[in-house]
Amino acid sequence: MNDPSLRRFNKLPAARGLAWLAGSWELVRRQPIRLLLISLFFQFFLSFSQADLVGLLVVMCLPALSAGMLHAFYLVESGKTPMLAVLFMPFTAKVSISRLLLLGGTVLVLSLLLVSMTLAGQVMDVDPQVLSRIEQGDLEALQHIDPNVMENTLLTMALAAALGGMLTYFTVPLIWFRKQSLARSVLLGLRAMGRNWRPLLLIGCLLGLLAVPIALLFGSFYVSALTEGGSSAWLAFLLMLLGPFFQLLLFGTQYLAFRDIFGLDDRFGGVNDAGGDQLVA
Repeated sequence: MNDPSLRRFNKLPAARGLAWLAGSWELVRRQPIRLLLISLFFQFFLSFSQADLVGLLVVMCLPALSAGMLHAFYLVESGKTPMLAVLFMPFTAKVSISRLLLLGGTVLVLSLLLVSMTLAGQVMDVDPQVLSRIEQGDLEALQHIDPNVMENTLLTMALAAALGGMLTYFTVPLIWFRKQSLARSVLLGLRAMGRNWRPLLLIGCLLGLLAVPIALLFGSFYVSALTEGGSSAWLAFLLMLLGPFFQLLLFGTQYLAFRDIFGLDDRFGGVNDAGGDQLVA
């Protein structure tokens, strides 16, 4: 698409970030059970990201899965009930899927480069058996790692996540809803983020505050698992619900931010490209 109107975007005040959070919650309230099931499905596939080569494939597919989550909110706002299969709707899109997978591969390569440049020497000093235990989900193995290495690892992971978030935040919906090329979507998305840093910073701070109690619960779960060899089933169940709900708020605010900054109408539903009319109930 070469329509100049598709390259325009709005500059919004900081207070708009609060409206995105409130609007995201309102969208979740319209279809709480269906959206929660879709979010749990998303989390299920995300869990495979720890599995060697399969994990790399899952990371590459994250932009496509994210597009499916955003389309679920588009359907909810349109008054429709999304089916679970909406999560895989981008994989049936002839135009968008290659661009989304290329985006995932690009983010993966950049993240691996960042990790390798900052942690290569430190990871080499860690016992391979300890690394193997960690990969298998053994939390007690973390006690055998130097705290400085752990701190640097967490910082690097946070930087890699921030890099991936910046590159994909508006790029994914631009590819999916607007059918833009990858390069144009990245450049236009970064420009829009720079012009709208105030509402985006506000929504980031608000979501960060909401994440604090979840992080504290996860910390309690982690400490309990290390010290007692087990943890409360109720706490595990609570985390299993809070995590996906928080994820829904994230995607809901992302969808509303894109809609308000770039505009969204019936031309940009992704339906013609992927047969979306069949993915509503």
